Amino acid sequence: MNTYLVPLTSACTLITLNYVAIKIRSKMLIDSHEQALAPLLTGLASIVMMLVPFPASLGFIDLRSLPIFMAGIRYGFASALLSTLLPAIATLLFTDGNPWLLIGQELLIPAVLAAFFHNQEYRSGFMDIPIKHAFQLSISGLVLRCVSQLALGSALTLPLLVDQLLITGIIFATFAIILIMINDENRSWRLQRELELQANQDGLTKLPNLRSFLPIAANLLRKRNISILMIDLDNFKQYNDFYGHLAGDQLLREISSLLRHHIDEQDYLARYGGEEFILLSTETNPARLTAYAKSLCDKVAETFAQNDQPRAIPITISIGMAISPNTSVELKKVISEADQALYASKHGGKNRATLFTIRPHQQKMNA
Repeated sequence: MNTYLVPLTSACTLITLNYVAIKIRSKMLIDSHEQALAPLLTGLASIVMMLVPFPASLGFIDLRSLPIFMAGIRYGFASALLSTLLPAIATLLFTDGNPWLLIGQELLIPAVLAAFFHNQEYRSGFMDIPIKHAFQLSISGLVLRCVSQLALGSALTLPLLVDQLLITGIIFATFAIILIMINDENRSWRLQRELELQANQDGLTKLPNLRSFLPIAANLLRKRNISILMIDLDNFKQYNDFYGHLAGDQLLREISSLLRHHIDEQDYLARYGGEEFILLSTETNPARLTAYAKSLCDKVAETFAQNDQPRAIPITISIGMAISPNTSVELKKVISEADQALYASKHGGKNRATLFTIRPHQQKMNA
């Protein structure tokens, strides 16, 4: 039984190292440099497995191939191949006999084998790594060693084969535990992302909500001038009263989808609340901004006028626009000005866009 303490200890060490790596990654300490650090940490883990070799009676060297398997399956062939660099150098420096055989059998071939099971979604964390991959690679490693034994002219005795199977079982169990840990961490990360998305997304229209819009607009305003467009769905209360709230909700979804597909690519649309939307635009030329807003009004009016089902209440939008005079102005002031312009559009006949301008008496007050 003492013969198996070394592989069991190595397995526990590898699981612990993987746990530490997961926690470091979850704290975002290495995430931005993961492409470079993953092969480095994998190579170091492989060298740690080499520090305590197995008893010769087991017919195994150590678990140096297991970190390489993990790198290949999660990050792909390039990362797995880079991960073999440090342990290959260590093998050349400290191994008697034929180090190239060990490099090929325990490092390079595992890197190639694992790469066949790689999926880009494994790396991103959006997909769990199937436990069956651990079994497939463990068996592949067993077959590889058996073929190597036979190729070198060594007999596969029953005791040796039993030991090979038992160690393969330890490798599979270790591999499976590590995958379970990684998958569990990824599920927690996906849940956190989903909760963050729900917190920053309007549940009805699936647009960003005001909470997520404000910091994005404020950050951009600190760098450059921007425009804010307040967009209001005309006669929405009457529409709700006439058709019902379910129809009103569906109309909001249709309007949000229509606006999303017709705003400029670099602009940012969010639901302000109720039947109002807010649009962050990088267009600050008054003439072009007015034409842009008018085109949105026209698109909504034309789209719903072409609907085969006649509507008792016309569906249009009104827009109020405000352009920031400089980057030091507060965002809430620009939004307030756009809101005042929207008020002018609503009281000027609806289905129109109005640009906020400072009235003469306001200019005297500011002078």
